[in-house]
Amino acid sequence: MSSTRVYRATTEGIRVHVRNRYEPEFSKPLEQRYIFSYKVTIENRSHFGIKIIKRKWHIVDSIGHVRDVEGSGIVGVQPEILPGRIFEYDSACDLKSALGTMSGVYEVKHRSRTETRTIEVAIPTFQLEVPWILS
Repeated sequence: MSSTRVYRATTEGIRVHVRNRYEPEFSKPLEQRYIFSYKVTIENRSHFGIKIIKRKWHIVDSIGHVRDVEGSGIVGVQPEILPGRIFEYDSACDLKSALGTMSGVYEVKHRSRTETRTIEVAIPTFQLEVPWILS
């Protein structure tokens, strides 16, 4: 996937990378429908295994539409990621305008030898923009 930018955030040794792209072949600007794809890489740099339990997204476009999306796991699974491993997935988002942002958190079970606890892992805020919007 060609990308416009790479966005990163790290929480307690768990790094989240996001790359996104405008998808003109699926978008319909005259109908206020702009499609953006994104690839997420979750890298477990901690010393403990993790399991992604749920996700929460906050999606905002430049004409004031706001959506909060929550769900179990990611792309239909609750992946377990061992130390030093990664999990990647592709997804997409539609906006009613040519400019917006997405941000969010993953709810993650973090397992050590002595305890299991739940933490929120930050998903970096990333810009969704058609290539010509800022020129």
